[in-house]
Amino acid sequence: MGGLNMGKVLNTIFLLISLTSFGQKMQEENVFVHVSKNITLVNETVWFQIYLIQDELVPLSKFAYCELVDRNNQAVHQIIIPLQEGKAEGHMDIPNHLESDHYILRFYTRISPLINKNGQGVFSKFITIINPKKPPIQNSLTQKVSKYAFKKPGDYPMLSSEKGLTTNSEIEIPLIKEKATVSVSIINPFLPESFYGFAGQEIYQKLSENSLVIPELYGHIVHAKNLNPEIDTTETFFLSAHGKQSVLNSSKPNLQGDMYFELGPLKEYKFLIAQSLESEKQLNFSPQSPFLPLEFKEDFVFPELILNENDREFIEDLIISAQVNTYFYGQEDLVSIPIITGFVADRTYLLDDYTRFEDMETTLREYVPEVMVRKQSKKTLYKVLNSPLNAIFQENPLILIDAMPVFDTDALARFDPKGIMKLEVLTREFSFNQDKFAGVISFTSFENDFGKFELPTNALYLDYWTIISPKKLISANINPNIGKTNYPDFRTNLFWDTSVTGDKMKIISSEIKGKYELLISYTTEGGETSFNRAVFKVEN
Repeated sequence: MGGLNMGKVLNTIFLLISLTSFGQKMQEENVFVHVSKNITLVNETVWFQIYLIQDELVPLSKFAYCELVDRNNQAVHQIIIPLQEGKAEGHMDIPNHLESDHYILRFYTRISPLINKNGQGVFSKFITIINPKKPPIQNSLTQKVSKYAFKKPGDYPMLSSEKGLTTNSEIEIPLIKEKATVSVSIINPFLPESFYGFAGQEIYQKLSENSLVIPELYGHIVHAKNLNPEIDTTETFFLSAHGKQSVLNSSKPNLQGDMYFELGPLKEYKFLIAQSLESEKQLNFSPQSPFLPLEFKEDFVFPELILNENDREFIEDLIISAQVNTYFYGQEDLVSIPIITGFVADRTYLLDDYTRFEDMETTLREYVPEVMVRKQSKKTLYKVLNSPLNAIFQENPLILIDAMPVFDTDALARFDPKGIMKLEVLTREFSFNQDKFAGVISFTSFENDFGKFELPTNALYLDYWTIISPKKLISANINPNIGKTNYPDFRTNLFWDTSVTGDKMKIISSEIKGKYELLISYTTEGGETSFNRAVFKVEN
């Protein structure tokens, strides 16, 4: 399905300008994240739950940002996370090319680091990644001590630290709060105590006072630049986003070439397409990263990852666990709820209700009286009926295929519509942001693939940063087949659930022995985040 994203763009841009000047009046957004484990192998999945704490009278950001950052402050993986009422369960699939080392997972919204005065606009946590094919580069045998105090969770009073489990046994743990997030995972022996826990903005340099505040109160905002030496502020640029559904937005550049496109409720896409209303011009369009340029302070240090022969058995357990996890422990993709896009058409045609012709020109001529097809100077023109005046518009309509603007009218005339499901016509003047069009002709394909219509030659295909698709573990115990004969159970992550219910939970150990930690987090009635920890052993 394709459509237009209308109604919010002008308000968003006005708000963006206002907040740039008066950002100190905004309510702060505090970011807290519960991460399922802090040691993993490449190709594994790390789960997390984001809590965004803000004044309930102020709309929350609709997106958060997650970066996996190495010791050189290079982001090696970045994802965009849709939020629902300030929360989200997300996941990061660890890339397989990374070297074994400590990394930082950091989270924030588009505005939280820029407006927070309490330092909680960024959440950062160390995570150790092991790649059996790429051992760590050891520069020192002496661990450095961090001068920055990482905040550690409090003690969880419902589980004694002396409590032990044998392999393949279970323990019931009383809960102090329903709908809490709970994780149980093996303890990371390679992360020094001073780096355990989490940090806020204190480990980062202050962002520039001129940093642009872009609040995402309705949807993700794509910031782009027109790189032409001479900026025409009247030129209209279109940006269409395409995935299971499609949506279109438009913007005009300011004197600095900045443009802002809001994608509205769309939370999944595979790629973006940029075009200009002046379709014959060479497009000089560059999307800007939505991730903030956070830099570590000069005196912030990463610990060294030091592995030796004594760690062989532990690492072998991690490798076995990762292999079993990949092949036996299921995850399921969640079905996205379709969103409403587009406009209310004056006339809709389902093309399967009619005899199929070999080209779009014949189809329009034969079946669609609201659209007049004409030839002028050997060029195909489409004119739409102006219903309120019972006349024909003299200007060109806005023509779309799956929300992508089409300017090559001759190519459309020759196009075989066999992949097109429906045709919608708007027979009135159509106001779209700052432009007006003489009606709309909108085609929707069966597969949301433009019906195999060839992409415009002057369009830019943009491989933009990814919004993660929702998925969930089949079982909170990670292994959905615990206790089944001949079914391997080598979990190092024993439990993950973002909404535990009831007055107690059951944890089942695996064949992997060692020290484990239970982490439990939830938001209190006062809007604070409670975060607690307990440690126990799994023995033979």
